[in-house]
Amino acid sequence: MSHLLEVLGRGLIAQLVGAFDSILGTNTEEEIEDLERLVEASPSDVSARVRLGGKLLRSDRIADARRIFEAIIAQDPEHFAARIGLACALDALGRVDLSLEQLRTAQKADPLNPSILFCLGYCHERLNQDDAAITYYEDSISVCPTLRNAHERLAAIYLRREMIEAAADHYTRLCELDPEQTELQLGLANLLLKQGEHQKAIARYEYALSLEPDNWTAHNDVVSAYEEAGLIREAIEHLHKMIEKEPEFADTRLRLGDMYARIGNDSAATLQYERAAQISPDYLEANVKLGTQHLRAGRFEQASQWFSTALELNDRLLSAYVGIGVAQHASGRTAEALSSFEMARNIEPNSTLLFSEVARMHLKAAAGQQSERFILGSNPAGESDTPEHLTDLLSQQIQRVRDAITQSPNHADLHYRLGLLLRNRGQLDDAIASFRQAATINPTYMKALIKLGLALSEADQTEEAIDVFKQATDVRPDYVDLHYQIGLLFVQRNQFEMAVEHFEQAVSGNPGNVAFQANLALSLQNMGLIDRAQATWQIVRELAPDSEYAEQAQRAMAKSREE
Repeated sequence: MSHLLEVLGRGLIAQLVGAFDSILGTNTEEEIEDLERLVEASPSDVSARVRLGGKLLRSDRIADARRIFEAIIAQDPEHFAARIGLACALDALGRVDLSLEQLRTAQKADPLNPSILFCLGYCHERLNQDDAAITYYEDSISVCPTLRNAHERLAAIYLRREMIEAAADHYTRLCELDPEQTELQLGLANLLLKQGEHQKAIARYEYALSLEPDNWTAHNDVVSAYEEAGLIREAIEHLHKMIEKEPEFADTRLRLGDMYARIGNDSAATLQYERAAQISPDYLEANVKLGTQHLRAGRFEQASQWFSTALELNDRLLSAYVGIGVAQHASGRTAEALSSFEMARNIEPNSTLLFSEVARMHLKAAAGQQSERFILGSNPAGESDTPEHLTDLLSQQIQRVRDAITQSPNHADLHYRLGLLLRNRGQLDDAIASFRQAATINPTYMKALIKLGLALSEADQTEEAIDVFKQATDVRPDYVDLHYQIGLLFVQRNQFEMAVEHFEQAVSGNPGNVAFQANLALSLQNMGLIDRAQATWQIVRELAPDSEYAEQAQRAMAKSREE
């Protein structure tokens, strides 16, 4: 389901100015202060004034930018860049209708400019004029077939209209443009599954899984021989030679980090793990090992953030295997479907373990304690945490979540997190109840649905588990429309903030207000408009009796808008 909801959120841009960097000169290294001095010294330098206006737009000084562009147009109504700049300023001020007029005027001077065509479509879409939006998006693609945002917005509109074949066609073209991007492949797989193209969906899911870096097999006999002989420094030297020849191979970086970790070189190990994660951000093992290295050094916050990213990557693998299973079941391949669900069950404990450990680390950091626990492997020598102590930390975190739920019973994410913690402690029935409650509160919460299905499967409630998995990979039309509208509203910052503010005023004093903020943030996460890993870490940090969940949601949304 989340991959379908992500289709609705892709291609949205926060500011039109991002489409016109070259025209407005916002891609230069000039500072606003320097441009202001230049304009003051040479008022007739229109190019400098345009660049200043563009920089002001990028700095959210919208009113100042608008005045500059309007002054230029007053002197020269045909000035193309100023007309574009004014359109961007008006859009940033929430006047999409007026921005559209400026873009139409600019198009007369450059009728085949793909950025103008896309932005015309984008303005029409946000004015709920879908037919006109489709026309302009298609025109922009005809001029520039690689214009990714246009394909993404067309797919969103077609999904909303339940024209699944058309949406899948645009994702097929996106996958052709960028065949190595896992998220695009998963998006197409979910669209094909919704379309009823089960065999094609299975093929896409399997291809997406093949792209996961953790499925790479890269072994070097020489390094293995050195390692087995205990010649770690020789192994390190050989790996460096390999990196000189292939510096962008993440697996070699990861292995080099392992070697440095073995000899206790924290800074070198961390550097290599970070490089592996930079080269391949989806590399689950790199994220886990980087988190582990920070944990060993007592850097709890950094460790938790990397483990939170690893948690999201692991959940993506879960969703792919569940998707394959649903497609196999729909095509009558029941035995294969059960095998895929079993594969998901096999990797699911990583998610519950990672979240539980992040929660424990938060408590350790708060207490100023140290730990060297290796999360996905054996504990190193000198392990100081006893099982009883670790269990006590987990119990403390469970109690914190329960206390938070008492304050905010309609907070879906809290029930989900409680389910993860209970699942890690082996309380399967209680975990099922928590996951079920999370999905009841928010029926589009894919992760909660998948965890519920896996827990039901483990409890031998196979038929209900399959029904839940089907629910997790599909989404009702009214939910599609709701998320579509939220996405469009979110990128219009002024309207979004006003809408949230008006709702908060309307329900002032209502205890459910906190849940509204949290569930709104969850909806934005579902569409990929808020970073999930960061949100996971934030909610762990906020799990205390006096938590301000509304503030957390506001911070997450503000961070996303700034980016």
